[in-house]
Amino acid sequence: MIAPAAQTPTDEDQKLQRGTTEKISASPKASVRVDLDLVDKLINIVGELVINQAVLTQCIDDAGLPESSQTRASLNEFKTLARDIQENMMAIRAQSVKPLFQRMARIAREASDIAGKSVRFETLGETTEVDRTVIERLVDPLTHIIRNSVDHGVEDPARRREAGKTETGCITLSAAHRSGRVLIEVSDDGAGINRPKVLEIAVSKGLISADAVLSDSEIDQLLFLPGFSTAKVVTNLSGRGVGMDVVRSAIQKLGGRVNISSQPGKGTTIAFSLPLTLAVLDGMVVNVAGQTMVVPITAIIETLRPKAEDIHLIGAEGYVVSIRNKLIPIIDLGQVFGHRNQVGRLSDMVLLLVESDRKQPWALAVDGIYDQRQVVIKSLENNYGHVPGVAAATILGDGKIALIIDPEEATERYRPQGQMRQLQGLEEV
Repeated sequence: MIAPAAQTPTDEDQKLQRGTTEKISASPKASVRVDLDLVDKLINIVGELVINQAVLTQCIDDAGLPESSQTRASLNEFKTLARDIQENMMAIRAQSVKPLFQRMARIAREASDIAGKSVRFETLGETTEVDRTVIERLVDPLTHIIRNSVDHGVEDPARRREAGKTETGCITLSAAHRSGRVLIEVSDDGAGINRPKVLEIAVSKGLISADAVLSDSEIDQLLFLPGFSTAKVVTNLSGRGVGMDVVRSAIQKLGGRVNISSQPGKGTTIAFSLPLTLAVLDGMVVNVAGQTMVVPITAIIETLRPKAEDIHLIGAEGYVVSIRNKLIPIIDLGQVFGHRNQVGRLSDMVLLLVESDRKQPWALAVDGIYDQRQVVIKSLENNYGHVPGVAAATILGDGKIALIIDPEEATERYRPQGQMRQLQGLEEV
């Protein structure tokens, strides 16, 4: 029996086939609307699953089972599945910042019309994805910052012409992922912070003494004091008693930080550094003077055990470590949290190299490293209150509570006074 010859498809058949394929590929992806409360409950369940996995790991370690046992292999599979579930749940909550940025563009237009200024609004990184909860809580802080940038940052057209600038000011809102965190910045090309005026207002309000000697960055931080305002009259944009302290408080409740930098005549940049997720993070479990604490992995650049000859004393209490011909300040976490009165023997400790949002490296000294694991974030803001140098807490496999360190706040708040100035002087030499 002879098989029928295969028919060669005609041009019309090929066009029809291509059209069908294009229609199939162009069809929208199927989606389903789910109540956010259900998603939140699932995320909480995933968090409890991660805690349960840590408990099982602790029990198996206590039992002394060998690494080659079937129980260990099953536990590793359980860890992998728990991580996959957690990552997919976080992807469900993720949302791009584009709608938020579009809303801020309208705020900038309204503010510029009220102030009678010409302002161009630009955005960068609109596709950056952030947890939906974070986006919702960023609306008020960003609105306040953008209104401030229009009212206080960008100059009037006449002053911009005198300064050799274009009459139209520029405000840039950007978002990007950096070191496992989300960095959102609002920048303007205005006159910058008038630091002499800020000092004058702070002294007149009794916030600082008249003979206080402050660096530029310390003067900038005065803007975040409660009730501080440079507005002389009440307008629709400023002078209503709502200051930058409200912005900082809102960002801290999200586990984030606020940094401000300014150059006279060139502009000001205010940056929010926020965690990617509010549920689970990868942490390094460390020993700090007998206390178990957690340092976020994303904040750590490297770890090392220093040699005695690489550690140098600066001033009365400041220590630095020499790493690749660079001096890096050392902060003893045991001393930071009051577990010891003086710095421990640094040559016997482990240093965790971290980098601040201002690109300043620091070395956090801990007594030892236990291991690296996923930990569930439990907010202290909602259950207790803000603790300086602490971002949140977690529950370990043995049921104990461990604090999750905020490296940025710990270094900025507890570094020895004048240490950076002395260090800069040594590096210049």
